[in-house]
Amino acid sequence: MGSLPKNTPGVCAHKPRCPAPTAPDRGAARVKAHLPDQGYALLCNGVVRMEDTGEVLPNGDVVAPHRIPLIAAGARPLTR
Repeated sequence: MGSLPKNTPGVCAHKPRCPAPTAPDRGAARVKAHLPDQGYALLCNGVVRMEDTGEVLPNGDVVAPHRIPLIAAGARPLTR
C-alpha cells in the first residue's frame, strides 16, 4: 500500500472534528487522500476506507466490508 501519512488523533484543522477511528461513525471523517485507482481513501482520523466498504483502522485492525443488502435499503426486487 505504500507509506501513508501518520495520523495524530485530535489534529483535525476543521470543525466539527472528525469522529475517532474507534467510533461507530468513523467513516464520516473527511477524506485526506483519495486513490480510486488503488481502491482506497485515507480519512482524516487515520482510517483507510476500501472501495468494498472494508476498513483498516490506525492500529492495524481490519473491519470487514459492511454492505447494506439492496432489499433492506428499500430497493424493490425485480419482477418479470
